[in-house]
Amino acid sequence: MKWFRLLAVGIVALTYAPELCAQLAQPTDFERRVTITPERKRSTRTGGGDWDDKTDRISFTIKFTNTDSKLSFNGCKVEFYVFGESTQDRRAFQLLGAHKAGLALEPLATQDITTDEVTSKFDTTGIKFGSKYEGWVLLVHDAGGKLLTKKASSAAWLPVAEKVNTLSVGKFYGRDLKPNTKVN
Repeated sequence: MKWFRLLAVGIVALTYAPELCAQLAQPTDFERRVTITPERKRSTRTGGGDWDDKTDRISFTIKFTNTDSKLSFNGCKVEFYVFGESTQDRRAFQLLGAHKAGLALEPLATQDITTDEVTSKFDTTGIKFGSKYEGWVLLVHDAGGKLLTKKASSAAWLPVAEKVNTLSVGKFYGRDLKPNTKVN
């Protein structure tokens, strides 16, 4: 019986708001014509105060490829955020770094953006401390500030992706971006 109610609600929603459904389903020109490939450079090593402490150096190269032969995307702004998960509280995420850059893509062009390197120090055994790399969030805005696309390494970041720019580097937050004061 529940599936019938869900089907009825879906049909009513599509009947009374087709323009809203169509707007939500259609990707922007940027999303259809530009492929984005973030590639992480890995460098984790043991070191620090104890035999099992680890240092993780994190940086990315983000490749943007315009597949359209006529349309260009100039004056765009890219925001890239790197998060780490606390070793003490798995619901706390630290903003490890934020990188902002300009993007100008001519037709059939490619542009690589290399992010700044961020360092994460952590220990997952014994005396736990720090945060371990968890994922990233990418936002691209046009020259006027309109959001063209948002991507993330985990779908859990997408609902709050547009608010990530309000966070402070080094602070801990929950998935809802509320400050987590339990973790130092």
